[in-house]
Amino acid sequence: MVEYLDQLIANLSLWWGLGLFFLAAALEYVVPPFPGDTITLLGGVYAVRGHHPWPLMFGVVVAGSVLGALINYQVGHWLGARFEQHPGKPFFGITHAQLEGLQARMRRRGPWLLIINRFLPGIRGLIFVAAGAAHMPRVNALFFGMLSAMAHTALVLTLGATVGGNLDRLVELMNRYQRGALLLVGIALGIALIRVLLKRQARAT
Repeated sequence: MVEYLDQLIANLSLWWGLGLFFLAAALEYVVPPFPGDTITLLGGVYAVRGHHPWPLMFGVVVAGSVLGALINYQVGHWLGARFEQHPGKPFFGITHAQLEGLQARMRRRGPWLLIINRFLPGIRGLIFVAAGAAHMPRVNALFFGMLSAMAHTALVLTLGATVGGNLDRLVELMNRYQRGALLLVGIALGIALIRVLLKRQARAT
């Protein structure tokens, strides 16, 4: 897949290539299985090759991430409004009481989750859905999301730059990064699940 993406981007003009990186960064939030990190890593390679200037590459990836975050935020905001209009009806298996619990957690921990969201593959988009459902200020949510996107984009482009034009090393770095990130997310979710189970057990006793 990486070789195919490499050939595809190589055959595009500068602006079409930048547009592809912008779209990939946005889709990674809206469609989590989309390989946005892979394309961003390729962006580092192309920046080193001189095909795409670093500042433009960095800017379009961050902008795409913010757009994707905004879309998810608006979806969450719509869901929150829908619950408020029909408080007695569950939606997508979520009850109003569960939504209120989510809103309370987002108000306590939301800014920290938004700051690290870009480093949480698979669930980064859901964090902005939760922020929208909790009616966090849109400007604040997108500001924290932008800071996270800037840090993540700088890291991923740097990883891509370290391999130069070596796609085999790029694939290896990409796999290591994704495995490490998923491991950390899994550990965090496991700890959160254990805490929830312990609290329920304490209430029951």
